[in-house]
Amino acid sequence: MKTLLIYDNAGTIYYQQTGYYALPDGLPYIEAEIPAGYYAVSVDTGTKEPVLAEFPKSETDQRLAALEAQLAAMTGAE
Repeated sequence: MKTLLIYDNAGTIYYQQTGYYALPDGLPYIEAEIPAGYYAVSVDTGTKEPVLAEFPKSETDQRLAALEAQLAAMTGAE
C-alpha cells in the first residue's frame, strides 16, 4: 500500500499516511510501498528507503502455526 512518510535528518518518522494525501513542501518525505503485514520503523536517509518491520503475530496465529507444524510432522509433509 502506498504510504507517505515524513521524516527528519536522522530518519525518525514523524507522520505517515495512506490513501489520499497532499505532498509536503519543504519537508523531507518519501512515498513508499509498504507490503501487508509490515510497518515502517524509520527511513534510511542514505538510500531514502523505509526500514520495515513485520507486525508481531497474535497468540492465535502463533498457536495455529504450532499446530500446523505438528500436523506436518505427523503426516510427514514438511
